[in-house]
Amino acid sequence: MRTILTTALLFVLAGCASQYSAQSPQLSKANTLYIMPFANQSNMPMAQAQAEQLVASAFAEQGIKVRIYPKAQIGDLQASLEPKQRLKEAQAWLVQQPAGYVLSGSVQEWQYKYGLDGEPAIGLTLTLATNSGEELWRGSASKSGWGRESLSHVALDAIEDLIDQLDWE
Repeated sequence: MRTILTTALLFVLAGCASQYSAQSPQLSKANTLYIMPFANQSNMPMAQAQAEQLVASAFAEQGIKVRIYPKAQIGDLQASLEPKQRLKEAQAWLVQQPAGYVLSGSVQEWQYKYGLDGEPAIGLTLTLATNSGEELWRGSASKSGWGRESLSHVALDAIEDLIDQLDWE
């Protein structure tokens, strides 16, 4: 009976998260990782700005040198309204940077679900490329949490699981 209960619990917990990613090439921690503006495809305003910061922290925690595009010209709220302008300015900034890795992404879901418990749910895709635009890796993660968990906690767990798929030397 205990085995059946344990197996059932594992199925329930496994249903809370999904992740897909390509095989990672060997990557060097000596190269800087440039984080570009994420696309916000969710219904939550400024979800992309939150995701960018969490992704930057997760990579920095792994010992990767991270630089986020400058936000001086266009603030996060304006970027939600005019994403193409922020991307254009970020691309101009990237051209001036030394060679490294370029991370872009999109946020598909970033919300507390409706209902009694209001579970947090996130969905995002990350793409790693070279400065020249050659795609090296792509991965997506989707995760929901329990009623009293914070959205950023669930997002950080999903991001960490996703970037753990990258092969850093």
